[in-house]
Order: sequence, then C-alpha cells, then structure tokens
Amino acid sequence: MSKRNVDLSPDAKVGILEHLAYGIGGGFATNAVNLFISAFLLIFYTEVMHVNPGAAASIIGISKLLDGLSDLVAGRIIDKTHSRFGKTRIWLLRMIPATIIALLLIYLMPSSLTGAAQLVYIFITYNLASTVCYTLTYVAYMTLNGLMTRNQTSRGLNGGINMVGNVIAGLVGNATIITLLHALSDNPSYSAYGDRSGWVKLLIIWMTVGAVAQLIVVFGTRERVKEGAQAADDSAKETKKETKKADIPFWVTMKALVKNKYWIYNIIICLSINFLMGATGSTTAYYMTYVVGDTAFFQIFSTVNTLSMLAAMLAGFGVMAKFGKRNAVLGGLTIRAIGSLLPLFSSSKGILIVTGVAGGIGYGIAGCAFASMIQDVLTYGEWKNGFSMIGMGNAANSFCNKVGNSLGTIVLGWIMSLSGYVAGAATQTPAAVTGLRVMFIGLPVIFSTISAIAAWLYDLDKIYPKIAADLKEGKYAPGVVAYEEKNK
Repeated sequence: MSKRNVDLSPDAKVGILEHLAYGIGGGFATNAVNLFISAFLLIFYTEVMHVNPGAAASIIGISKLLDGLSDLVAGRIIDKTHSRFGKTRIWLLRMIPATIIALLLIYLMPSSLTGAAQLVYIFITYNLASTVCYTLTYVAYMTLNGLMTRNQTSRGLNGGINMVGNVIAGLVGNATIITLLHALSDNPSYSAYGDRSGWVKLLIIWMTVGAVAQLIVVFGTRERVKEGAQAADDSAKETKKETKKADIPFWVTMKALVKNKYWIYNIIICLSINFLMGATGSTTAYYMTYVVGDTAFFQIFSTVNTLSMLAAMLAGFGVMAKFGKRNAVLGGLTIRAIGSLLPLFSSSKGILIVTGVAGGIGYGIAGCAFASMIQDVLTYGEWKNGFSMIGMGNAANSFCNKVGNSLGTIVLGWIMSLSGYVAGAATQTPAAVTGLRVMFIGLPVIFSTISAIAAWLYDLDKIYPKIAADLKEGKYAPGVVAYEEKNK
C-alpha cells in the first residue's frame, strides 16, 4: 500500500481495503491461535492427554492471570516502541515464528510425562504461547486500531469488521474441527476428538493460515495517530512529543485509567463477556456430548450460532450508525440474556437451535459496536488528562479480559472436577450433568445481565464528537493542559 494513495492524517477515513486487512486479516490471525489456546485446549488436555480437568483448568486459569499481568508489560513496551513499522505492526511481525514454535510445544507434550512433570510442562509451554507470544500480538493488534485513525466511524468499522472476521474464522474452525480431527488422526477412534496426531496436523494448517493473515495486517495497514500530534506532516514535532510522553510514569497512567468512568463500564462488560468465554467456550462441546448425547451436534450448533452472529454483525453496522454504540451493545446483550434462558425448559435440539440463533444475534449486534468502544474510551482519557495512554490502556483492558477468562476457565474445571466428571466416560453422573447445565444456561444469563447494566450507564457517544474536535485542534478538556507542559 503506497503512502501516495493513502490519507495519512490522524483523523482520516480509512479505506475499505485497509479495513478488510485489519478486520478480516486480524480475525483469522487471532482466531488461528485462539482455537488452540482457548476453547479447545482443555478438551485436548482432558480427552486426549487424560489430564485431570481440575488441575488442567487451574493451570490455565492461573496462567491467564499471569498473562493478564504481562499485558501491562506489553503495553509499556509498545508505548516505548519506535520503528519503521510504527509501534504495533513490528510486534505483529516479530511474533509470527515465535507463536508457531510455542504452540507446537504445547501439542507435542510427551505422552510419557505424568504427575507433577506433566503439570510443569503444561505450565511452561502454555505461558510461553499465551503469556509471552499471544499477549504481545494481541495488545499490539488492539492498539493498532487506535493508531490507524481518531475517526470514530472508521474505528467502529475496524472493530465491527474485525468481529466479522472473528466470526468467519470461528465458524470455519468450530464447524470443521471435529470432522478434521477425525480425518487427520492416525487413530480416529482414540477419543470423541481423535488422537494427538490429528491435533498437531490441524495446528500446522491453522498456523499457516494465521501467519498469512497476520502478514496481511502488517503490510495492509498504516499507523497515522501520533501522540500529541496536531498535524500529520509535523513529523519532527511529533517525534519529540512522542518521546516525552513515553516517559509518563506507570502509576500516573493507571490512576488516569481507574478514574475514567467509561473505562470502568467497559471493563465490567469485558470481564463479564470474557468470564463467559472462559466458562462456556468448552462447556458447549461437553454439553453436547454428555447432556444432549451427540458430540457431532456441537458443529451444527456452532454453525447456526456463528451464522446468526455474522448476519447480526453485518446488520449491526446499521444499528450502530442509527442508535449509537451504547444502545447497540445494550440491545444485543439483552437479546443474548433472553436466549440463554431457553434451554432451562428443554434440551431438545430444536430449542438449542433457537438458543444458538438468539445468542448469535444478540452477541453479533453487541459485539459489532463494543469492539471499538475501548478506543473511544481511551480518546476520552487523553482529552480528560492531557496525555495519551493508548498502549497501556489497551493492555490494561486486555489484562481485565484475561482475568475474566481465567476465572471462567477455573470455574469450569473445578465444577467438572467437584461434580464427578470422568473424561471419556460414556455417560456422566447426574451431578456432573447438573454442573454442565449451570455452566451452559445459568452463567450466561447472569453475566449478560451484568454487562447490559454497565452498557446502560455508558453515555460517551453523546460527547465524543466534541472530544474528537478538540483533540484535532490540539485542545483538551476545559482546564486541562498537556502533561509535559504541566510537569516542566
């Protein structure tokens, strides 16, 4: 992409090809990794490697807390990074080979390992892949949206198209994983999810797809927003200010974040949604296997859910434009909460299909709008405090996401362990089935409702145009001056 053909002003309207490079490319790049370190990793450990579910979930959960702390380190690294690829794209490029190696180490765990040695291996390899490699990749990717432009519409499109990319990648992964695992396994009858050889082969396929997608993000996007910049062509002045702002103390940035009420609302939504992702992502597969009694139905449910989500996201652009991000998120979460209640009355496949459709529609509408909220929240923080915190802000947001996800994973593993779940059993005890029903039905209703309340309190949409106009003119909130001027 030649600079001569691209508007490089900080409030530029991003072109469609760049939106697609960021959104669709990023969707496949991140989901290629997530498929193997999130929803299906616990299944691999329990069903294929026969690791105790409570122990495996605890290691993953505790590691995700460390992973969350590493987000703050990653944000600081990104804030201090200066390269010809900008602050973020250089890290997307660097992490491609490192991530592939780390993931292969997870799935090549020696079968001879048992007991403490097995758990230590899981801890080390999982943290290498997630805490180190994926963290730098994900924080860089999320920060890139804020650096591509300050234009709220373009940021919203970036976030929305990325959600579409995530859904398409998730659809391809979820709709084919069980079939492909059996097709690629040397011994497909080893478990309901094939054997380890199938997982490794599928991992290599997805890592190839993910690497190509990440390269598209790196070379198909531009970073336009410079910290404290008042004009896109004032490069010398921008460089000087950027260097000063990189030295803002960690505690100053964190204090500004926790005093930003919109960041708090955003975090509540993130924590709730990510708790559900950690708690119910794997639950769906277990639920179909042991409650519905049909492992293959997972692919049907996921396909219906994802197609509904995709359609809702495409419609969500119009909903977001007409009603604003806050109202779109509130409406979508309400639909999702109502849909999650349906299996309480019946676990028939017909009811589950309706549940999948309702959940997909609700999350699709909410997700399309919510994806870029954090960038608006951090722009508000810059206006309110007189300095940019985009790297640390995205990192802190990612940290809270992972805390929610880790808690959800821990809860899932311990409910399974305490309720008497037995890996690979033909049937589970009534207590184990009840535990899966709580995870699949009860928690989504509770946490979708909590998220909806936080969305109802969020009213930033009303004042954002004023904030963007002020920053474009180099002004901050009334009475606020630039941080470096105040601390000369």
